[in-house]
Amino acid sequence: PANTAEVRRRSIEEGLPRTTAFMYALSRGGMEFPQILRLLGRNREVYGEAANEMSVAVREMDLFGRDMITALKRMGRRTPSDQFKTFAENLTSVLQSGSDLPGFLNEQYERFRENAEERQNEVLELLATIAEAYVTVLVAGMLFLITILLVFGLTTTDTLWALQLLIYVMIPLANVGFAVFLQQKLDALGIARRSGGAVLDRMTAATPVYSAPEIDSRRADGGLSTDRNNRRMIALYDRVGRVKELLRSPLRAFLWDPAKLLWLTVPVALAVIAVRLPAALQADGVAVRMVDDYLVQSLLFVLATYAVVRELYKRRIDRIEASTPEFLERLASLNEAGMSVVEGLDRVRGSDLGVLTPEVQRVWRDVEYGANVDDALIRFGRRVRTTAITRVVTLLTNAMRASGDMGPVLRIASEQARSEVKLREQRRRQMFTYLVVIYVSFAVFLVIIAAVNEVLVPALPETVPTPSGGDVARLGASPDAFSRFGDVNQAAYTLVFFHAALLQAVFAGFIAGQLGEGSLRDGAKHAAIMLGVAYLAVVLLSSPVASVSAEFAVTDGDRISNVESVDLSEGGFVAVYDDSDGEGIDGQLLGHTGYLPPGTHENVVIPLQNAELTADTDVRIVVHHDTNGDERFGSAQSGPGQIDRPYEPLSDGAAPGVTVTVQYLG
Repeated sequence: PANTAEVRRRSIEEGLPRTTAFMYALSRGGMEFPQILRLLGRNREVYGEAANEMSVAVREMDLFGRDMITALKRMGRRTPSDQFKTFAENLTSVLQSGSDLPGFLNEQYERFRENAEERQNEVLELLATIAEAYVTVLVAGMLFLITILLVFGLTTTDTLWALQLLIYVMIPLANVGFAVFLQQKLDALGIARRSGGAVLDRMTAATPVYSAPEIDSRRADGGLSTDRNNRRMIALYDRVGRVKELLRSPLRAFLWDPAKLLWLTVPVALAVIAVRLPAALQADGVAVRMVDDYLVQSLLFVLATYAVVRELYKRRIDRIEASTPEFLERLASLNEAGMSVVEGLDRVRGSDLGVLTPEVQRVWRDVEYGANVDDALIRFGRRVRTTAITRVVTLLTNAMRASGDMGPVLRIASEQARSEVKLREQRRRQMFTYLVVIYVSFAVFLVIIAAVNEVLVPALPETVPTPSGGDVARLGASPDAFSRFGDVNQAAYTLVFFHAALLQAVFAGFIAGQLGEGSLRDGAKHAAIMLGVAYLAVVLLSSPVASVSAEFAVTDGDRISNVESVDLSEGGFVAVYDDSDGEGIDGQLLGHTGYLPPGTHENVVIPLQNAELTADTDVRIVVHHDTNGDERFGSAQSGPGQIDRPYEPLSDGAAPGVTVTVQYLG
């Protein structure tokens, strides 16, 4: 409860400047104060938690029949914000004394606006603390845990399951939880950039031609009015027209609403995955590497396309919001000079307003076609659909219904819009530092994961001789501590680290956008960049790997069976060489499997085409690439030009494959 109250306090104080500006604009036009409170309550989505507090007084009046003064006093007593409580007490005194209400609200607005600029430093410090906590806990902390679990897995007991739990469960859940927490903070601080279009969608933006109700009026001759059917047909025509417009100019539609692009790219990506996925399911198991490639490439396609369109949309919206204060100031000057708002629009539309010029032209075109200014502004807000523009439109439309003297209101709207643009740019500059910190921390994460994957894991030996009893006693260690090095599933560890880098790239990218620009949607570009870098690094740095587990292999003379598992990153063959004389791969080729697709294969059987085993024999089991891509095994012993080279050994200087003693069961 204490944390909820603190969040509400911050939200209330953040919204006070906009709330007092709204009340001042309407009270100056002569609107009754209870009606102002009701209008404020209906626009809570635009004016935030401060409007929610005002709606308490509205509820007291409308549901419990209390007078306005008593309702405002009860509202002030229950609020968690001391600043709002003081404002409510002063407002009650002004209303009781009959003092100048517009003058009081104007004075309060100026004071709250100055406090908002001072409060910006507090907001930035809080965001900086959150950013540092993310880097410390969810980047450096996770990397530390991964390293510790790896060391324990190499020296004491199997921790692969713990690493998988950490990477596949804990990292996603922790990042999602942090994103939800951060979004709540951004909403409370008024930083999150929402559309605010729901409020405008509820407003009526159709200038009525007549006020007759829509009823089916029967005629004396038995006929029936077709007005309702005609209106239904017009609505259907409009919907079909919007679909035609989307098909005629899809790029324009995507630039106005980037989310619509996902309706195209996501099905395309899923279709591509569905077409390619069967190739990864042809093995005895699932070819995880191939599935990873398909998923990452499709995700990169979706993220990159959305990020490009979103960035273009965001830059256009930023330019519109930056031009809005100048537009409002020009309208205010013309209104103060004696022109009406309509006349001012006609004069302003001919001037250069930058990116806002086409929108002003569309507003004027609506007016020329018979719409009133309220409707034209509402349609303008629906097209842009940002919270800042929605606040301006809501303020102006309600103020115009209260009074025709719009000069001071337009200036307040201009100051409010300019202040929000200024504060947002300041936040963006300050948070850029932490955006860089997140990128650097991800780069460090990627470098360490690559070092572990490419240096430490390949350096592990395939087999480790157990020291004698005296040597173990001198070392003070258990013999099992040495045998663990030879039992590590190196291919599984490589795959887990690969997934860790990809998951961290996606989540760090979205968190970076949320911290730096106030929205998860703005994190798509950072997620696409980081995911692309991580995937490219893995593809370029990771050499093809394969591993064999065949400690209990047996033979009946014609084949070798009980090969527990074979992991191949790019597919190939498993060959067996006679290693009785220690020649390894230079020994006699005894036999080989058919082509094995990428992935994990269990209980592999290796036919012996070239020899028959009649006793326990030392053999070298080697995994070969399908070098020439013909899915037919060829080695140096089967003719020139047909060599399918072995996979590189995971340990530097080691021979390819693993030597085992095959037990004869004949």
